[in-house]
Amino acid sequence: MSVGLQRASIFALKKETNAGDYLPPSSGSEFVPLRPGNTLNFTAEQLDSDELLNDIGAAKSFVGKESSEGSHSAYLRHSGIEGQEPQLGVMFESVMGTKTVNSTQYTSASGSDSEKVVVTTGSNFYPGQALLIKEGSGYVIRNIKEVDGNDLMLNFNVQNPPASGIGLGKAITYIPAPQGHPTFSATKYLGNGHAIEATSGNTVSELSLTADANGFGEVEFSYAGTKYFFNPMIVDSTNNYLDFVDDAGTHSVFVAEKVYKTPIEIVDAIKSAMEAVSSEEFIVRYDKGNGTFTFATNTSTVFSLLWNTGTNAANTIGELLGFDTAADDTGLTVYVSDDELNLEPGITPVYDSADAIIIKGAELFIGSFDDDLCVCAQTVSLTISKETQDVDCICEETGVKEKIAVARSVEMSVTAVLNKHDATLLDALLKNSGISAMLNAGPKTGGNWVPGKCFNVYLQNCTVSSYTTTGDSFIQAEITLRGFVTSSSKDVYLNFV
Repeated sequence: MSVGLQRASIFALKKETNAGDYLPPSSGSEFVPLRPGNTLNFTAEQLDSDELLNDIGAAKSFVGKESSEGSHSAYLRHSGIEGQEPQLGVMFESVMGTKTVNSTQYTSASGSDSEKVVVTTGSNFYPGQALLIKEGSGYVIRNIKEVDGNDLMLNFNVQNPPASGIGLGKAITYIPAPQGHPTFSATKYLGNGHAIEATSGNTVSELSLTADANGFGEVEFSYAGTKYFFNPMIVDSTNNYLDFVDDAGTHSVFVAEKVYKTPIEIVDAIKSAMEAVSSEEFIVRYDKGNGTFTFATNTSTVFSLLWNTGTNAANTIGELLGFDTAADDTGLTVYVSDDELNLEPGITPVYDSADAIIIKGAELFIGSFDDDLCVCAQTVSLTISKETQDVDCICEETGVKEKIAVARSVEMSVTAVLNKHDATLLDALLKNSGISAMLNAGPKTGGNWVPGKCFNVYLQNCTVSSYTTTGDSFIQAEITLRGFVTSSSKDVYLNFV
């Protein structure tokens, strides 16, 4: 079929070991759902030549820096399993820098009060981490502002301090870092078998989260990578040899181990390797019409491909190219692969079990420790922007070694009901006061947050950068908060609990 069905496309993310080294998905849990508007684009810088060639026309231009850009929108959701990060975790970690996964639920000790939760081992906890305090009078989500020995100092007041032995949840916390942001590979199986486009060396440059009352919690990631592939072909130690016979005898050629960006790139490499060990001339071709590979010779009277009996049959490249390696190809001078290029993942996607989070029954606190009343917001949006810079390198095939983070900004915008007499946030703006903000969202059962299905964002340090009254039917306030860091604390934390 020459036309691919876009709605059948599937998409996978995989954290890279080395920045820029492409990794295809290896399990169904590495796939994430797609939504309309998902993009993955390749750009190549054009280097214009100013040579004058006895004409007013332009001289040939050349490809300079290569890069890729993508955007991915998703509904906000946990994995559905407490202590297990969501499948989009690699993107959250990429924009933030690092993470902690608390797979063990610890409990409170005696001595807790409205300002702190006491535990037996404070070293198991981190500033910014969310606690899902499973108190019998009602589950509460709070963030750790500071760890003082075994005392977990809270960001906002709790009305009912936990007694000894109360579970504190299993948080996955994404923590801002100044460097070392992990990169990831993205693979899009267009039409689930029609074509494959992929990028590597990706880093998230912006996270935009929207929480509108009575709507889905939504998040959109913008990311950029250093390498782009279309129908990539991977040669490694398991399939890096070609054994063949021609008039000059039997040869074994090594095909360089790498991820070939296109099928055309790999046939060029194979042809070059064959002619480097033989005086004969060969044709190695990829047929774009039917996805098959052809080997032929115009100069040799004998030509065989030893898929099965060659010295390196155990590591033959034949299967990758669609040849049946159960037997050699002999007796002819032209051979065409038995099967077309396989463009399917060979893996069945398995998605997170939790439903998308609906923004109702949520909590938004803004201010100081005692401001523990929910702000009646109609919409909340959070933007985390990470400025990146290319590390250009003459040794790299694409001219770029990796992308590094050089700056981060955090902004939360809130549209909320303007309460009579309340001037605290305007006062904070005028005084440039440092305050905090916390948003909790997720389903509840019997009034309690459901573990493994909730989300928390915590701006530990922020200022009010704008405050405007607005509204048509009722009076509202539009508030913008801007995160900042100090020498000892961060600006923003993201948690799934």
